[in-house]
Amino acid sequence: MIDVKPRELAILVIGPFNEPFDYLFEDSFHKISTGQIVEVPFGRKQSVGIVVGEGSGKVPKEKLKKINKIFEVGRLSDECIEFINFLATWNCVFKGLVLKMILSPIEAITSPKTSKVYRLNFRYERGNQNGNTLNLTPKKKLVTEFLLNSNSFSKGEKILQACNVSKALLRDMVRKNIIDEEFINELPTPYLNDVKKTKYENNKKLLNSHQISAVEKVNDSIRVKRSDCFLLDGVPGSGKTETYFECVQTCLDEGKQVLILLPEISLTPDWEKRFYDKFYFKPLVWHSNISKNKKKEIWLSAITGSKCVIVGARSALMLPFSHLGLIIVDEEHEPAFKQEETVRYNARDMAIYRATKSSAPIILASATPSLESYHNMKIGKYIHLNLPLRATGAEMPEINILDLKTDIPDKGRWISPSLLMEIKSNLLKKEQTLLFLNRRGYAPLTLCNACGHKIKCVNCETWLVEHKSRNLLICHHCGFSKKISNHCEFCESEGQIKACGPGVERIEEEVKCFFPKAKLAVLSSDTMVSQNLLIDSIEKIKKNEIDIIIGTQMIAKGHDFPNLTLVGILDGDVGLSGGDLRAAERSFQILQQVTGRSGRHALNKKDRGKVFIQTFDSENEIIKAIAKNNRDDFFKRELNARKNAQMPPYGRLASIILSSKQEKDLGNYALELLKFSPSFKNVKIFGPAPSPLYYLRGKYRKRFLIKSDKEVNIQNVLLNWIAKVKIPNNIKLAIDIDPISFM
Repeated sequence: MIDVKPRELAILVIGPFNEPFDYLFEDSFHKISTGQIVEVPFGRKQSVGIVVGEGSGKVPKEKLKKINKIFEVGRLSDECIEFINFLATWNCVFKGLVLKMILSPIEAITSPKTSKVYRLNFRYERGNQNGNTLNLTPKKKLVTEFLLNSNSFSKGEKILQACNVSKALLRDMVRKNIIDEEFINELPTPYLNDVKKTKYENNKKLLNSHQISAVEKVNDSIRVKRSDCFLLDGVPGSGKTETYFECVQTCLDEGKQVLILLPEISLTPDWEKRFYDKFYFKPLVWHSNISKNKKKEIWLSAITGSKCVIVGARSALMLPFSHLGLIIVDEEHEPAFKQEETVRYNARDMAIYRATKSSAPIILASATPSLESYHNMKIGKYIHLNLPLRATGAEMPEINILDLKTDIPDKGRWISPSLLMEIKSNLLKKEQTLLFLNRRGYAPLTLCNACGHKIKCVNCETWLVEHKSRNLLICHHCGFSKKISNHCEFCESEGQIKACGPGVERIEEEVKCFFPKAKLAVLSSDTMVSQNLLIDSIEKIKKNEIDIIIGTQMIAKGHDFPNLTLVGILDGDVGLSGGDLRAAERSFQILQQVTGRSGRHALNKKDRGKVFIQTFDSENEIIKAIAKNNRDDFFKRELNARKNAQMPPYGRLASIILSSKQEKDLGNYALELLKFSPSFKNVKIFGPAPSPLYYLRGKYRKRFLIKSDKEVNIQNVLLNWIAKVKIPNNIKLAIDIDPISFM
């Protein structure tokens, strides 16, 4: 009898916890180490957690519960555990909730794919070794000899094939304890074993000198495992994707894992095709809509260290990589990388930390970098990889401003006469046109002409958007909808309901009126209801089967349409003003991305693409900067404004967001919290103030905005502050570090 000395281990459990709990481990047959995934009793249920170290010794052993099970699916790496701790601490969230994201899908751990295997029973193994066959039939003897020579488990199919026996014989041998039947977890087969290898040198010849220089710098960091942060900064069409693909190849040659983050999964159909054309295999695509079995496969590939390329939205950063060699954040400026619910974090910023801890370089790629990344590049924190030319050799488009005060559309119309003339000319040349309007639906506002009542959402303080094609008024925040009616519920008048302003559906209606024979495609999240429909639409555009594309920002980036030579931006003023810190920056980024779709394959100045921006504010500095293609001048001016106000990237921001169904209780708690607000010279607290969207999804909302110097540990300030006032059960408090949205 082996004397098992129980160990006390600290287990971080999934849930709203920061500190681990102590448990006993008494299994002499299994080794256990930091990062091991285990099942433990927790309250009346069983919970999953990870070993994070030795127990504290503060709880008497007789009161400690025992670890139930060790899951044989691999262990979280030390880097992964450090990542959990950092993400939780930086963003003021529970470590146990970050762990929940890391261990999702939980089915990959608790119910992995298993295989039935067989091995020789101990007494028969000993009998064989002593030359005693124990009166076995010839076929059974054949099976025992096969298992004896295999030195381990063997799958049933392998035995049946090698020994030419039946399943019934194996069942009989199990029943008579000649062989033992067991189930083991089946790990995914490395999916890069048998694919063709890209001819690196041949592909490299297709790159220009700027691209080759960028590739060589990143490759040096990959090979020596140096966690440099690169800003891959190139004009639209400069070949950023092809450039970082070369670095992916180098990482695979080193036998490592690659993570590529994209802001929206809608970017992937075209991106995946380019990837396959380059590498001759498909990447593992991770997002919320893939099947549970696929999630299991990808999760297990990450934790076992299999050589792979995983591409996905921000949640892909939470996969338990154990051999990470390169991270790429494509369109790094996109606000979609910020998660705004439950565990709030910025995937771009957290990816930089994860790369550092994995001794892996990271590439932040964008044609319009965020001001923070641009600033970090300017001060030398990030390495600048500049791609100033289009990869095709095409000229940048000619950009024109259309002043809507003088170039006035017809009454009830939204496209100016000058732009209509350009569209007509483009149709005659059989070239494609993109009309951009970042508003879904038919009209953003519906009101009663008789009394002026605006139709609002019942759950939110927002207008309902008319979707004429579906005969619905829809809230874009909570999803509430109601049928379109010509009856005013406020003043009871009939026939006075009016749609105000344009959405992409209304523009489609207008284009059909002016150009009835043109083939149209409307690309927005409402019309592209499935991935297959999006893929088909993009293919039709590439094959020149579409004359005029009408789209929202989903079409503004990540696509290359060879025959698209004219872009019309129908409302260049959207987002140019407002209280949002990043309003001007975002407007500049989206406008520059859209203009970059035009004339990407025009190889001479005479045929270069054209862009027309409709605006009521032609003297606006953002519009003028876009027209002059003068990005650096805009960034310099915007950074000066931020510096004078001590706003990011020169200062730090954080928000406290309070929400409740009870408006009075919310107000009382906000004032109580204000009484205990800290007083520091280099920390300023604004609020509590109603959120711009005060009533959202059935809850009232108030916010505090905290501004501090960069040297201040703003997380400690906030945690010490909110600890002084107990949070009532009917109020939710959320902390948002480095907020992106202020709504």
